[in-house]
Amino acid sequence: MAIGDIIVGIDIGTSKVSLVIGEVNNFNQIEVICTASHKCNGIQKGKIIDENEIGKLIHRAIKEAESEASLKINSAYVTIPGRYVTIVQNSISKDARDKYAGISAKDVATAILQVRDIDVPDDKQIIDIVENQFILENGKTVADPIGNLSGSFTLKAQVILADKEYMRQIANIFRKANLDIDGLVPTSLAQRSVALDSNELNDNVMLLDIGAGNTDIGVFEGSSFVYTNTIPLGGDNITSDIAYVLNISREEADKLKKQYGLALKSFIDNDNEILLTTCKEDNR
Repeated sequence: MAIGDIIVGIDIGTSKVSLVIGEVNNFNQIEVICTASHKCNGIQKGKIIDENEIGKLIHRAIKEAESEASLKINSAYVTIPGRYVTIVQNSISKDARDKYAGISAKDVATAILQVRDIDVPDDKQIIDIVENQFILENGKTVADPIGNLSGSFTLKAQVILADKEYMRQIANIFRKANLDIDGLVPTSLAQRSVALDSNELNDNVMLLDIGAGNTDIGVFEGSSFVYTNTIPLGGDNITSDIAYVLNISREEADKLKKQYGLALKSFIDNDNEILLTTCKEDNR
């Protein structure tokens, strides 16, 4: 990324379509300059059921963002849920072309091409390579091997595969929105650098993203992306359970969840009285 570059990201969730525009600042960080979102009913139980609706909503969000940010959007990155992602661990050992000159950029580029060489199922397609570790012949691990005086190195990486049918649907949606795809990014991988601080990036961590209808799971073993999946349960299920148990409307149940919902039991105030306005007299 270069200073001033514009990055556009789109997330197609179970309840809304969200768009964000970021600009690379002088600290090589992406600074958010515009966001837009619209409620969406085009996905049910994690599956795309209405490509036309999603395409129209993305197009609408783009026009709003273009007007607010005063720029033209031609392409964007899009997230892909864990249920459509497969992670394959692979490694490749590579000799430096000239060990006296050090490892070159071409050596690294060749290693990345070679680490992609795996058996890919017919219904999958490689969408990304996540470089995990570069290990020199003396056993030292480096973030960037280029220039190191080493006769060889080993690249450990994750090969990210995506479901072809889902990719086909996303391509159709972006075509309807007159937008090119810069790349597909697993939801959990996109969230990792946002949710974790610098001290946590090397820890063993599981990320849970609880959406309206799905919960995305991402597991990281240090810097390795080892597992991702999607559970077809989310915030809407919690709302439905509250409405059913308390015999109240979904609207009030949703407000109740947002106002009083707590993640830790120790935070709960058992003496708190709550008035339920939609509870039926004959079912109290």
